[in-house]
Amino acid sequence: MMVRSMVLFVHIVGMLLLFIGLALEWLSLESLQRSTTPIQESPWVPVLRTLPRYMAMAVGLIVVSGIYLATRVGVFDLGWVRVSLGSMVFMGILGGPVVRSQMRGMLHAGDGDDKGTLSAVRRQASHPLLRASLRTRVGVGLAIIYLMIGKPDLGESLFVIGLALVLGVVTSVPQWRAQLSAIDG
Repeated sequence: MMVRSMVLFVHIVGMLLLFIGLALEWLSLESLQRSTTPIQESPWVPVLRTLPRYMAMAVGLIVVSGIYLATRVGVFDLGWVRVSLGSMVFMGILGGPVVRSQMRGMLHAGDGDDKGTLSAVRRQASHPLLRASLRTRVGVGLAIIYLMIGKPDLGESLFVIGLALVLGVVTSVPQWRAQLSAIDG
């Protein structure tokens, strides 16, 4: 029983680390978007550079402990468990390969010292893809927590995750439109 309690504790700590990481990413992007100082002086750049490692660790803790718990309790074949696991993998893809080039571009845009570089960093930090990815990952993460609490069947689990995806995208549409109108204008 103690092993199960420890693994459950690790699972919860992993979720807390995941949401702390998402909050730090949100704060970092907001701060860089509004920054008036060179990127080299920003305290948020080291945060953004190290965040992927910590987020990967959090996801690893969640997935490994979640698989252990689901197997141990005998619920691995239930819909909410499978949907949650698949959604965690999707969150990892959405936060890694999907936005990697945007993040690198933003962090490398600050390699110069002039005002044009600051403008490039601010523009990169406000890129709609970064915002859509972040909002969608937060929504999916919250939906997974709902699945863990409510333990719905497969259909409802897919609906909840689908709703989180739609909300993440829909809340990002105004920013996409603003960027497109800035390009056209």
